[in-house]
Amino acid sequence: MKNFNKLCFAAILSVTILFGPAVFAQTNKFSTEAFDKLCNDVFKEWNLPGMAVVVVKGGETIFLKGYGTTSIDSTGTPITPKTQFVIASTSKAMTAALLATVIDEGKVKWEDTVVNHLPDFKLYDSWVTANFQVRDIMVHKTGFRAYATDDLPHFGYDRDQIFRLLRHIQPTYSFRTTYAYNNAMYTVTAKIIEKHTKMSWDDAIVERIFKPLEMNSSTTGNRSFFTSEALAKGHTHFMDKDTIKRAIRADRERGFRWLSAVAPAGFVISTAEDMGNWLKMHLGKGKFNGKQIISEANHRYLFVPQTISGHDSITLNNYAQGWTVEQSSNGRLIRHTGLAYGYTAFVGIMPEMDMGIAILTNAGATTNPHMAITREMIEMLKGEDKRDWREFYLSSFTRPRPPIPQIKTDTIPQLANNQYIGQYFKEDFGTITISEEDNNLTFQLNNVKSELRHKTGNSFNIRSVSNIELEFFPGTNNKIDALTLKIGDPIGNFSRVK
Repeated sequence: MKNFNKLCFAAILSVTILFGPAVFAQTNKFSTEAFDKLCNDVFKEWNLPGMAVVVVKGGETIFLKGYGTTSIDSTGTPITPKTQFVIASTSKAMTAALLATVIDEGKVKWEDTVVNHLPDFKLYDSWVTANFQVRDIMVHKTGFRAYATDDLPHFGYDRDQIFRLLRHIQPTYSFRTTYAYNNAMYTVTAKIIEKHTKMSWDDAIVERIFKPLEMNSSTTGNRSFFTSEALAKGHTHFMDKDTIKRAIRADRERGFRWLSAVAPAGFVISTAEDMGNWLKMHLGKGKFNGKQIISEANHRYLFVPQTISGHDSITLNNYAQGWTVEQSSNGRLIRHTGLAYGYTAFVGIMPEMDMGIAILTNAGATTNPHMAITREMIEMLKGEDKRDWREFYLSSFTRPRPPIPQIKTDTIPQLANNQYIGQYFKEDFGTITISEEDNNLTFQLNNVKSELRHKTGNSFNIRSVSNIELEFFPGTNNKIDALTLKIGDPIGNFSRVK
């Protein structure tokens, strides 16, 4: 960091930050040379396959560059500002902005109840269903456990089906009391958008966000994941002893199935160049190239804190509408990270500095490199050196992990296979078929088929679906008459078809 600051002071090209509270009236210089060195150093330290970075200030792009290649195999080409990446959960902010355009038209209000717009919307608790407001959808305090329903796409359920299955998820927490990150609720936002725009979410985001912002290389994964020649390949990114390694992901079909089912929460495809325009609109308070894309009032509401998501002695994090608002002595950092099937992304806005940054990679494991670059950049702008962020984030990823304790396997034997064989039905979920092949129990739901591996007693793991646990329940006379899938919050039982 100290060498980085020396380069900063010696740089020829700098941009002076001209406004903001007195606390930001420091060095206020951005050195493209120093920042490029920082990005390149972090890129190498993390052994990333590819990365693209854009920095915006005062309505202008002041840094835009690619590093590495689209793939580590022979098909790889150099990353450029026009290379496409899946931007994962940073897509959430775009769905929130899309809803804001509908609210601007007076068709929806943040305070409206969801059932006022979607009469078929239903959660497990009838009072929560009746009182659930539009402003509650995207702020992660529904009452579900974190990542509830995230396993459902692995069983072949699509976005519309998951919307209907929400009514079966028994909450862990009381409504509006506890932060617990959730992807599926963004499908509810998409339903409202689709109703009032008369377009699919995929079409609406093109017409109302990408076209007005001249994000000409942006699309959705539903449309382009398998066909785009500009999309970088996703890679795994992992520790092997004391070395960070990478490999091309081999589960694109699985990734598409999951991402497609939660697309409004995580399946936008974009480029560093286009993300620069996205940042310019936000720094312009909803305006881009002289046109108000989102009204100032509704744009401001996107960043109003809704749910405390974390805090320590110096920092308070609140979740807003598709954004985390971090407040500390450095001012506000409005940010979101994304990680999905071989891709990671970070988007950050520093309003008091009138600056924004987006970092996209085709390495899916952690956004620590993105955070290291962003926090080092902020310290550069402030002329401070409080912490070596590169070392902090790198060591947290590379330090040896304690060995995973061996869980003693319960020795309770399973029943004979024929006790489990049959069909089990649950409303909206459909029918699970348990059969026997080569003396092994086999599970099938929708188009997903897998061998069951005995765990203990009447519990089994579904081998091909992330080892999700399935448990059978005996009824009268100790005969099996129900089963359930353990996917986080309880979903209730599938009953044996007589």
